[in-house]
Amino acid sequence: MNLNMFTTLRKYSLVFASLLVSVLPTVAQDIVYQNNGKKVDCKIIEINPQKIKYKIPQNPGPAYSMDAGDVLMAFSSTGNYVVYPLNGDNAQAAGFMNTPANKQNDLIITLDNQVIAVIELSLNDKEVKFKKADDKKPKEQKLPKSKIAVILYKDGRHELIADPAAAAASLKATKTQTDQITGVDNTLKTDANANTGNKNASNASDDAVAFPGGPEEFEKFRNKALIKVDELGTYLATIVDPKTPAEKANSTIGLAVTLFVNEDARVEVSNVNTGIKNKYKIRDYLRRLKLVGADYQEVEVSYADISYATDFRKGPDGNYYGVVSFVQTFKGLVDGKVVYGDVTQRNVTVILKLYEKAVDGETKKLWDVFLADVGIEETRKL
Repeated sequence: MNLNMFTTLRKYSLVFASLLVSVLPTVAQDIVYQNNGKKVDCKIIEINPQKIKYKIPQNPGPAYSMDAGDVLMAFSSTGNYVVYPLNGDNAQAAGFMNTPANKQNDLIITLDNQVIAVIELSLNDKEVKFKKADDKKPKEQKLPKSKIAVILYKDGRHELIADPAAAAASLKATKTQTDQITGVDNTLKTDANANTGNKNASNASDDAVAFPGGPEEFEKFRNKALIKVDELGTYLATIVDPKTPAEKANSTIGLAVTLFVNEDARVEVSNVNTGIKNKYKIRDYLRRLKLVGADYQEVEVSYADISYATDFRKGPDGNYYGVVSFVQTFKGLVDGKVVYGDVTQRNVTVILKLYEKAVDGETKKLWDVFLADVGIEETRKL
């Protein structure tokens, strides 16, 4: 399969529904919040108590520098964060640059400095609904947004609920606790790359060299992840098409599920009109998708800019984690007229891991790449 297809526009014409293209918060890149209220989307290449050096992804030119006095807080694309001033704390900077986030659950940080690990999170304009991850029999709970500082999603995204200054205060107060939960390693390294962007920038190549199959095999899996994202789009098109026979739609659901690491992987959906967001397990999502074809007579769906927002990085469990992003555009048509349309920045967590497979009567451990949670970074109406 020609990988150049990932940088070109692809169009489907089919019946579709808003559930698929729906309507996940900040784009998957590093973000610096400044004391003056401005936000800078960037790639951080060096961070320390005195300054932050960064590059603008759209600009191949020189790196920029920002004095610590201008910085309120910074987030990495994997979800690590620091709140300034660091007061000479190089360990926090080391943790920011060296360790990918390893969240098992979404985290709600409240304005009274509580950290709540949650599952089945959804939110609207007034409140957040969730279940506590550590409850034996989780029950849905509600919390007014007026009591929440920030939500830290397990795939690395974050969503400020309070104003940045208030959110930063709560993040700073709960930093030790969130680092323990997410597995951030604040141990200072002794090599020359510690506390600089050099290690972060070379992470992927270092991991490729260390990969058991070698750099060439590692690169094959990187490409395979992009192919699987494209395959998912093809399966979704088949499932939602009202002309697809029920039997084929059901078998395609089964094929789509095999792309994922397990059936607990979730797809985030929301409504751009109400702002309500929900997450569904992959099979449930696909079944719902099959039922909504009647909402439109046809839909034009296109995909562009399929690429790595975060390259594969080795996690503490020995698996490799990355994030693939793409832009999805759709138009829902009735009687040949567009009745709804939007442009959505989506992301997909991808995992390179060992799995067991029976080969000639023997169980062997093999490497393969799988999709995990699918989210929406940002959506706007056409």
